[in-house]
Amino acid sequence: MKTTKERKKGSSPAQKERDASKTDVKPAAAARSAVSEVAKTKVSRRALLKGTAATAAVAGVAVVALKGKQNLQQLHAEQSTSSTLVAEVPTTPTDPFGLRAVTLNINGTSYNVQVEPRDMLVDVLRDGLGLIATKRPCNRMECGGCAVLINGAVHYSCTYPAILAGGGKIIMTAEAGAGTTPDPVVAALVQAWVANDAGQCGYCSPGMMMASTALLKSNPNPTVDQIKMALSGNLCRCGAYLNIIEAVQAAAASLASSGA
Repeated sequence: MKTTKERKKGSSPAQKERDASKTDVKPAAAARSAVSEVAKTKVSRRALLKGTAATAAVAGVAVVALKGKQNLQQLHAEQSTSSTLVAEVPTTPTDPFGLRAVTLNINGTSYNVQVEPRDMLVDVLRDGLGLIATKRPCNRMECGGCAVLINGAVHYSCTYPAILAGGGKIIMTAEAGAGTTPDPVVAALVQAWVANDAGQCGYCSPGMMMASTALLKSNPNPTVDQIKMALSGNLCRCGAYLNIIEAVQAAAASLASSGA
């Protein structure tokens, strides 16, 4: 009986090829090229389909990424173009806190002034125009010392923006009682104030006179209660309220007798 070694020596060429395929060492593998090795590799249909799908997926992602990059570049180009166009259009910046031109009608005289939106009417009257009859005792709308008339109504000028006082509004201050053509009501109140000692320190007097002017122009013969009500928004540190009431009554009587 032949041994294995003897059978290998006498085996056929087909048997030799099968025996060589069973060995782990392939001497000819190192000499073959990579292309020949891949070409002779057996690939199943399933593996081929998986590889094809993976390749298609990678290619698809690459195409999407390329399109996304192209779209992004196009968007940047459009934005740069639009920004360039906007930059070429001349614009006029507006400062919300800048000066504004306002015409103030005060005691029958027009004043063209430049005011900031934050400027209060009392500041423009006193510091800008030199009309210092209007006082600013508290500067927080509590004492009435800064009262002026705007279109016949009493307003506290310490909190009234000067920019809103234009537009044809008629402003009256205590200076209206002086000058060549004084307002008759204000002039009568000034005389009655002095005659009845109504202005001890005098700091509240301009605001008191303005509130009294609004009263007498609407009610030429007010009662004591009506005078108190009209002056309830004005404070007197000296406490000369009785003298002030008497001065308003005296001014009403003077106006009635003169027919003003």
